Amino acid sequence: MIIKRQADTIRESSYGVAAELLASFPVGKPVLIKPNIVEPSPPPVTTDVRVVAGIVSALKDRGISDIIIAEGSGTGDTMDNFRSLGYASLGVKLVDLDREETVTLPVKHFRVWQEITVPAILLSRFIISVPALKEHSLCGVTVSLKNMVGVLPARLYSGYWSYKKSQIHKYDTHGCIADLVSIVPPAMSIVDASVGLKEHHLSGSPADPALNMIYGSPDALEADIFGCGLIGRKWKDITYLRMVAEDKKRG
Repeated sequence: MIIKRQADTIRESSYGVAAELLASFPVGKPVLIKPNIVEPSPPPVTTDVRVVAGIVSALKDRGISDIIIAEGSGTGDTMDNFRSLGYASLGVKLVDLDREETVTLPVKHFRVWQEITVPAILLSRFIISVPALKEHSLCGVTVSLKNMVGVLPARLYSGYWSYKKSQIHKYDTHGCIADLVSIVPPAMSIVDASVGLKEHHLSGSPADPALNMIYGSPDALEADIFGCGLIGRKWKDITYLRMVAEDKKRG
């Protein structure tokens, strides 16, 4: 199930997608919105704050008030990045996941990591992954599943290079992503495809013409497969998406 809107008015389009999803898939617990704030660069490298504003409004209109926006940036201080990109204006608690208490969980059908340490707060919340749709120089695309890499605690998953979650690239990046989302899967995805970034996830070129879309799904894999088509990639060429699809079939 894909819900989509043209992104001519980004906040309103995001609200429409979120409202339609929430009407069909009620939220039964507090919400954690996970945007892509990998660094302090503006959209389309990062998630446009207007997309998140629309989601917050839709949640509040459904009577959901326990909402946090959480990230663990790969570059820079997360709270500084939130502020520089306008997130402090949303009136919602902002959380730096690198400062949260953690829990270590086993990975049932692991490919790389037999266990993964994640912020404990993830386990008690309905996770909405809100990525910017981009091609990625190392793993093909980054959408709602790859977006979850930001939850990895920097104190444990940095050190391979300056990027604070760089351990994921030390081994098999695709296997690490599949392992991670098997224990902390998004419950819903709403994707900022208002522009789209081609070729590289940090220094690429904005899609021309802009993709002009906000879309969402209750199924993160379905959202990512749809996103591949928008950005001009075949999803079966993306190894971690094939892995997640295999895991989904296996149950």
